[in-house]
Amino acid sequence: MVRKKVEGNEEQRRSAARAAERAGERPSERGATTGGSKQRTHLPHRSSLTHEEKTEPLDRGKQRREAREQADARAAERPAPPAGRTFTGRGRPDYGSDHARVFQALGDAERRHGGEAVHATEVARTAGFPDERTRVLLHDLVSVHRLVTELQGTDRPDLGPRYETKPGR
Repeated sequence: MVRKKVEGNEEQRRSAARAAERAGERPSERGATTGGSKQRTHLPHRSSLTHEEKTEPLDRGKQRREAREQADARAAERPAPPAGRTFTGRGRPDYGSDHARVFQALGDAERRHGGEAVHATEVARTAGFPDERTRVLLHDLVSVHRLVTELQGTDRPDLGPRYETKPGR
């Protein structure tokens, strides 16, 4: 007779069983043995169960549990957004004179660099705006008005994003 295939390899099951023994539990209680993974729980006759009760045992598998734990760990490790500049809640700002001034400054800075993309600080100097204000306006030109392209990771070491006007604009 062929043995039923179970999740994980032998080393994983043995180490889980040893960990259960050290914790004072039986390995089968944790589902760490081959027998434990074949029959997860005792189920009454299926006709007397609700839909949720029928699908509940399916979520108890080792790989789904580990995937859920890893997702929870990644969510806990995710850093909070940095304080300061945020673009959420701004809506879709209309194209105004400040946008036109930054767009013109970007074109001038590109011409000075032979058509190459330029950093936001140079656009800010050319436009006469503070760096933070220029970054907000460049973000609008990239994501809302779609007149500018943001290039990231173009330098070694990375010196931040570069911006260029879209071709044909």
